[in-house]
Amino acid sequence: MTRIISLLNFKGGVGKTTSTHSIGAALTSFGKKVLLIDLDPQGTLTFFSTDQKITASSMELLFHKLPMNECIIEGEEFDLIGSNIKLATSELELNGHYGKEFRLKNALGENKYDYILIDCPPSLSVFTLNALTASTDLIIPCECELASLEGLDLLLSTLQSPIKQLNSTLNILGILPTKLDSRKNISKEVYEILQTEHKDKIFPPIRINSKLSELGIEKMSILKYDKNSNGAKDYLKVAELIVNG
Repeated sequence: MTRIISLLNFKGGVGKTTSTHSIGAALTSFGKKVLLIDLDPQGTLTFFSTDQKITASSMELLFHKLPMNECIIEGEEFDLIGSNIKLATSELELNGHYGKEFRLKNALGENKYDYILIDCPPSLSVFTLNALTASTDLIIPCECELASLEGLDLLLSTLQSPIKQLNSTLNILGILPTKLDSRKNISKEVYEILQTEHKDKIFPPIRINSKLSELGIEKMSILKYDKNSNGAKDYLKVAELIVNG
């Protein structure tokens, strides 16, 4: 059975897309077959992942214009269903479709992947609702700074109703602390609060690492770009927990 994991936070800049990209590559390093889906109209995951022009995107997948296999770009580290400007202009139309929240789930069906990771937009849009409905698990990246901490409770509260109505078996796999800076007391304090308040739902932290900010330039994962970096080591720990969990 394919595990489908959405990564979601309503706050931008918390490392959601970097985490999708890096966990995907790390899962591949454990011998897993991985597909990434970019459901964010900004298309940052797509920009990180490929230089190829996106001719068949997540929009075609959601509208069932093309089968899943015709939307996939095959890659060395993972496969990708990318996003482009067509997704941004299709939200209003998708909202008018019957069963709009189930479009992605129905489009995925049976497939060859061990893991599908979905990069969600930073909002409770129809694209996010599709991701939540299709997923088996949810990871919430949370930057180790006060604004992200304050928004986490609101996010968890906001998600209760759609999860209950659309996918009551969705498992909140964990909260992923990102951009932990051990040189800053506030960063360490936020991480300690996350550990205290969420206990067994906390992944090992992703330490702040300049190499991660360069991924879009190189079009490769942190594991290929610098396998000895803190970013690579931290995401490998997260992937190992996912595989063994």
